[in-house]
Amino acid sequence: MEVTILGAITIIASIYAFFKNEKLLLYIMVFLSTFTAANILHITVTTTPIQTYEFTGALWLLRVFIDFVKTKPKINKEFFKDILNKFRENKLATAFVIFMVTIILGEIYIAVSGISVNYTDINGDSAVLKFSRTNITRVVILMFIFVNMIVLSFKIKTKEEVKSLLKVFSFSTMFAIVWGLLQFITYYLGIPYPAFLFNNNMYAAQCYDQIENNVKRITSIALEPSTFAINLICFIPFVLGTFLKLKEKIKDKKYIITFVILVMTTACAILTTSSTTYVGIFVIYGMFGMYILFGFIKNGELSRRLSNFLKMAVVTITSISIAACLCVTSLKIGYKLGTIEYIQIEQKDEEKDDETETKYNSAFDNMIITIKQMTIDKLGSGSGQERMKGESIGMQMFKYSPIFGLGFGSYRTFSLFTNVLLNAGILGILALFYILYVVIKPLIKYRKKEEAISVMFLISIIGVTIAFFVGVPDLELTYYWMLLVFGYKYASIED
Repeated sequence: MEVTILGAITIIASIYAFFKNEKLLLYIMVFLSTFTAANILHITVTTTPIQTYEFTGALWLLRVFIDFVKTKPKINKEFFKDILNKFRENKLATAFVIFMVTIILGEIYIAVSGISVNYTDINGDSAVLKFSRTNITRVVILMFIFVNMIVLSFKIKTKEEVKSLLKVFSFSTMFAIVWGLLQFITYYLGIPYPAFLFNNNMYAAQCYDQIENNVKRITSIALEPSTFAINLICFIPFVLGTFLKLKEKIKDKKYIITFVILVMTTACAILTTSSTTYVGIFVIYGMFGMYILFGFIKNGELSRRLSNFLKMAVVTITSISIAACLCVTSLKIGYKLGTIEYIQIEQKDEEKDDETETKYNSAFDNMIITIKQMTIDKLGSGSGQERMKGESIGMQMFKYSPIFGLGFGSYRTFSLFTNVLLNAGILGILALFYILYVVIKPLIKYRKKEEAISVMFLISIIGVTIAFFVGVPDLELTYYWMLLVFGYKYASIED
């Protein structure tokens, strides 16, 4: 068993909070939820990684359970009736339970049916889809996450608690943004990246070293650019909504800080060069733009149509300009320092002769080519073709169990929608949509009371869900489910 540096710090802080303050333990769990590429420790005998939020989340659940036992509840008929009544009131907790049941049904079906499907994977290798130990591991992790979310949905009692937890998530994301920008810059300076700090899960595909056309792709404390994109897409609507809501003068300190954070976040998102990011940014800014033009409440917090539209335009132009300048400048520094080599331009055969001078792409060319590869040329790229092939293979297997699915751990597609549909079946995807319905409905209704915060939650949840459906299949990104809990509770708790 090996403990990482982050693991040692997390263990000490979590144990201290376990005995000292349950709320502090919860804050640590929320803060660490974005550190998806990090391990606390890994057990070498079973090759099992223990991630940061898993350890802290387990301690938090234990602390909540101990506090509950200390109340000395009477286990009788009234006790269970009271629990049922609480679940009736907490529709999100009920929706989570329904989703958990569909996941378990998928695992049971593939185990009992004995399905065994031979197929060729995206690498051209022969593989077999059948029930295995991976199915058990995946379902245990997912059950742990959703039990955490159910308990969290019951523990939050006030809107102030939601705001406090949202601030913790924001601080964690801002750390990830700064770390990501440092990751980008230090690469061109030739400074070795300290992956042992936050990118140390040896059993996952760490993509912090990805380079496209000499353009460094930012992953920060996530496994890959697309999963880091999910973190940023969750966060941007809250910063953008706060910025649009501000009525302070431009020189005001709060105005400047919010503007800087928003521009840094958007620029960092652009530099991930992830197609998932670009879809998410387009959806988020597009939804805010549409709301500003057509959806705002008259005399509400976001009613200044012209002012807010100009704000968004300034933020967009500034963010793109800073991202472009940072990219081109860093590339030029890298060429000058010799940390990267020029990429030779392919020339037509008739142009090639002994006297032809070798031509190289400029830093600007590198940036433009990369952006094109991740946007308009995405489907034709190697990554795009791989994703399409993986989706096709998965959907070919759907026919073997369309109702219950084939169980998580059987086959992993490249989007959340197809991954849930394949592994939890039609029942699973309906349960997922029900969770979203339960969260979005009260937020739309609550918009009449607190417009800005409701719209921020709505756009964040819708935007990140679309990003998941485009290019990220993982249910294990805990902060997404936390966001759903925060939004539901904020809109449901009575003032």
